[in-house]
Order: sequence, then structure tokens, then C-alpha cells
Amino acid sequence: AKEHHAELIVAHHPIIFRPLKNLRSDNLSALVPLELIRTGISYYAAHTNLDQSSINSSRTLGNVLGLKDMDSFVVTNTENLLKLVVYVPRTHLEVVRQALVKVGVGEGVTDGPHSANYAESFFAADGMGMFRPLEGADPTIGAIGDLTRVEETRLESLIPERLAARAVRALKKAHPYEEPAYDLIPLHNPGHSRGFGVIGYLDKPETIGEIKQKLINGLENLLPDTISFHEKQEIRFTGNSEKEIKKIAIVNGSGGSFIPKAIFKGVDLFITGDIDHHKALDASEAGMSVMDLGHFWSEAPMVISLYKMLKEEKALHEVEFILSKNMKSPWCY
Repeated sequence: AKEHHAELIVAHHPIIFRPLKNLRSDNLSALVPLELIRTGISYYAAHTNLDQSSINSSRTLGNVLGLKDMDSFVVTNTENLLKLVVYVPRTHLEVVRQALVKVGVGEGVTDGPHSANYAESFFAADGMGMFRPLEGADPTIGAIGDLTRVEETRLESLIPERLAARAVRALKKAHPYEEPAYDLIPLHNPGHSRGFGVIGYLDKPETIGEIKQKLINGLENLLPDTISFHEKQEIRFTGNSEKEIKKIAIVNGSGGSFIPKAIFKGVDLFITGDIDHHKALDASEAGMSVMDLGHFWSEAPMVISLYKMLKEEKALHEVEFILSKNMKSPWCY
């Protein structure tokens, strides 16, 4: 970062991963934080939040294997949905609709397999609006004291709860009325979910050897040469190498604590990193195969995904992003 005159490091693991009692130069764990302070370089770690995001390594590795019906292995949060309804004079329908589109209304908000492939999703129905302006009002249409009838359109769309305040501000700014009529209706429909890992199915059963080769080829294609995953890299596994695998769960990082849940869900193969001896025995005794990529290799694709996402973000087009060439696994084979 110093060589490139970088002002910010974006990483997965926090610099202070375990609590520090001091920031002294004779404390090895404090050397990097001290150097950051000295150089004025900021540090942002996206750890557990990135593990639960849509660009986590588990999902990337699931795509490499071609898993179908892929879902979060452990769901930690499901976004609440609202139905936004606004009544607009037909003459201003498109103005209000476009204002809502600009803040993200109408984009895919459910966990359906094709939800993200749709935008500007609205329903519109025509009707008659009625109101009587009283003294003190400043109506766009109609006169004080008169019952006014206006041909209006009911415009509605599903939105995530977090978008509600922004959407209401946008519709009020674009709406011609002094006091627009709108509804925010809570729904039981589930929105996007977040969680650890993924679970899914192969199109057809494959052996562990075939799956291992897919992962090797996929990592080779995903990662830059500086952190290339070579075929000679050791991938440990438990179970019968000839057994056909259909149902797979993947948890990037140290996923040993999820083994009981994988067994409970009837997983054929559990892919993660840092599996210890006893966890491997537990899985074997339950008849479930486990593949250990190692902590680094199970998470390296996530850094690439984060790098690509930031580079494609329009609001950051003037920021230069540099992918580190120093990332590597501490292990040699």
C-alpha cells in the first residue's frame, strides 16, 4: 500500500482479529496497526458481513461447481418487504414513476431465481381520486371548498423496508400534489435473505475426484497469476472417493462448526477450510464426505469479487483500485 501511495486498504480479515492490550512496538501483533497510524493509511475490514453477502466465496465456488437451486446454508437475516402504493394524476404518472425508478424502486427484491433479472416492475390501475380543499390549502387542482374529482392512477411496487424513506422522499418531490396520498403496506412475502455458506445440487451425481478437478480448474480461472491455485495444491477430503455426490454445502473460511448442521440437512459433501481431526471423524461416522480447501483458498475468490464490484460501482469511478499481489496461503506442500 505504501509503494502504491494507497490511502485505504480494503481487506477481509480485521487487523486486530484478537483483542490487543496495548499498541507497543515490542508487541508483534501491534506492529501493523502502528504502521497504519504512522503512515496515515486507513483500513477497512469486511469480515462477517462479507461472509453473509451475495459475493461470498461460498456462492462463487457453488457457481464453479454449477450447483442448482442454490440457497444460503444458514440464513441469518431475511429482508422485510413493503408494498408502496401511490395515487398520481395520470398527467404526472411517468414523472413520479421515473423518480421512483431512480432510487431503486421496481428492482428485483425477492429470493426468486430470476428476481435480479427484472427492473422497473410496477402495477398501475386507473381510478377516480376525490378531495375537498379547505381554507389554508394550496391545491394544484381544484378550488377551495369544491369537491374535486381527478382521474388518477394507482401505482404500486414491492420495495425492501430499508428503501422506504428514500422512496417516499422521491415520490413527494416528484408528485404535483401538496399532500400526495401513498401507502406503505407490510408484507409477509420474504425478501432477499443473507446467511453463511450455500447449499445446492449438482445436475448429475459426480465423484469427489471430479468435483476436486472442477474446483482446481475454477480457482485457476478465477484467481490472478500472483495467487494462482495449482493442481499440485493439496486438497484434503474424507469419505469414499468413488461415492457419487449430489447434494453439496459450502462454507468459506473455518466451517467446522457447521458440520452437525450439514449432517442434519443430509448433505453428501461439505466443502470448507480448516477442518480438524475430530470434526473429520464426526463427518465420516455420519457418512458425510468433507473437502478441506484450506482457509485461504476457500476465501480468495471473495477478494476478487469484492475488487470487481468496487471497480464497477459508478459512484466510485474516480477511485483507483489495486488488487494486492502479496496475498498468499502461509502453507507450502
